[in-house]
Amino acid sequence: MSFKSYMQLVRIHNVIGAALGAIMGFLVSSKWQILEAKQLLLSALVVGLIAAGGYVINDVYDVEIDKINKPYRPIPSGSISINQARTLAIILFAVGVLASIWLNVFAIIVALLTVIGLVYYAKELKRTGLYGNLLVATTTALSIFYGGLAFFSDDWLSRIAIPTFYSFFLTLTREIVKGIEDYNGDLANNVRTLATTLGINKSWKIVKALLALLLIVSPIPFFIGFNFIYIVILIVAFIPFTILSIVQKNTIEGASKARSYLKISAIAGIIAFLLGSLPFFRG
Repeated sequence: MSFKSYMQLVRIHNVIGAALGAIMGFLVSSKWQILEAKQLLLSALVVGLIAAGGYVINDVYDVEIDKINKPYRPIPSGSISINQARTLAIILFAVGVLASIWLNVFAIIVALLTVIGLVYYAKELKRTGLYGNLLVATTTALSIFYGGLAFFSDDWLSRIAIPTFYSFFLTLTREIVKGIEDYNGDLANNVRTLATTLGINKSWKIVKALLALLLIVSPIPFFIGFNFIYIVILIVAFIPFTILSIVQKNTIEGASKARSYLKISAIAGIIAFLLGSLPFFRG
């Protein structure tokens, strides 16, 4: 075992992205009241720890599938045992929930429900296809929502609703793409994704229609309060990488490329909402 293997197991780049989502949610909700540093850092910590635990427990239950789809992953490759991974997941979940105690009661409830949802997804729901996709999209969007919840002002919900919705929508699309990418292993293990039930080509058509719709509605936040930085990042990063995802061939290989592009789109979206909420750049 090695430090690198553990970083691969928790998917550290995704964990950082989730924590950034919480930071963005807090700053958007608080109108950049960065003096509330305790709540800001705690929300990012809770989200990061629980997200990491979710990735680890997912790999614990996915070991047979990963032997086909991703044999290089830490568990199927033998660099980390299932028992070690399961113990790590429990620790990450426990510390994440404990850290939420210093926020508020609603933050504790959301943290607990998210842990339950992630374990249920890894153990059962992932094999149901669309229902599993919806749960992953919900828990990912909750990263942003959680940052706003940590601030918890009178009007935090109205400010965080739009970025939370966009995160849900983009993540749902990315999950369908991942289902296409993992088609062979999922089919061999009776996992009912859209790709294994409808076929790769039809699943791709759904993905491209959803992404096209997302592109159409993406400028809306600029017209309802987000500043010009939002639209600049949209044009420079979000739109190009989303288009790159759309133009991929309707194949498993195309899904692998699209998944990488959509990660960049997601990060660009977080940055766009974050900087687009800066109050002193509004007209």
